[in-house]
Amino acid sequence: MTAFLGFGTALPEHVIEPEVALEMLGRLWPRLRAGAATAELVTRYSVEPLDRVVQRRSVGDAMALYAEHAPRLARAAACRALEAARTSPAEIDLVVSVSCTGYLVPSLDVRLAAEIGLRPDVVRLPLTELGCSGGAAAVAAAHRHLRAYPADRVLVVAVELASLSFHAADRSLDNLAASMVFGDGAAAAVLGGADDGGLRVLAAGSRLVPESEHVLGFDLRDTGFHVVLDRRLPQLIEARLGPVVSDFRRRHGVDDVAFYAVHAGGPRIFDAVESALGLAPDRLAVSRTVFREVGNLSSASVLFSLAALPPDQRGDGLAIAFGPGVSVELAHLRR
Repeated sequence: MTAFLGFGTALPEHVIEPEVALEMLGRLWPRLRAGAATAELVTRYSVEPLDRVVQRRSVGDAMALYAEHAPRLARAAACRALEAARTSPAEIDLVVSVSCTGYLVPSLDVRLAAEIGLRPDVVRLPLTELGCSGGAAAVAAAHRHLRAYPADRVLVVAVELASLSFHAADRSLDNLAASMVFGDGAAAAVLGGADDGGLRVLAAGSRLVPESEHVLGFDLRDTGFHVVLDRRLPQLIEARLGPVVSDFRRRHGVDDVAFYAVHAGGPRIFDAVESALGLAPDRLAVSRTVFREVGNLSSASVLFSLAALPPDQRGDGLAIAFGPGVSVELAHLRR
């Protein structure tokens, strides 16, 4: 049995209010102004003030900012999760670090180990190319590890600085869509084999959607990461998710789903999930609230949604996240 023992989240200090963001985007994309009033208002956070987010930067400059800010946010989230779990860093046996918006060698978990005091023999598993599904994949990796070593403790930490991938000169619709939903932040969770009656993971699974690798991802150019975010992604999710979830539920005996923790991808993604699974809008209320409050935090989003689940919500649940591939990561939850 895999149990969440504690969660921790961290956001950078610069708040991007929705009205200010829309005004800035209106200057860069004048045609946006006509439709701006209908855009869903989303508060987000960034590691730099908005006037610097929109400035041109080199790949080297972006990675220097990532190396400065990603480890500190990951450390803050990890320390809060450890405190909530009443677990010392020396008790962690495996650390799974997740990020797709920057690149560090040695990896992020090496910095984390030195700064918070993880043991020198801690097992490290960095995940770098799973995009928005990375947080759910990390939980699945922790679950598989704990099935083999139930006495261990696992630290999962995801940090994303999507603001570093904004390009004011890139007038593509992909870049525009990303600039309206993505934010910066980190989330962490401590998991163990104990069953304390709290939120648990009973099973996990992953499914690749055939012939969808062009729909979602990053394009690495001389100027840095450029987001690939095909406008047909919600339609693909609406068309393909139902059978994937039905098969997962059948395999793992999930008869009734009392609650959902869905990657906070945005309103169109939520609508697609609801349509595919035949859900009333209030079934995704927790994840929608997370999106309104912090935006899409890529791999960290599903951890934010898991941390936000009400403690009195009982029964079986499903965690769902989407990433490049297109991949669908699923977890059977129970409280």
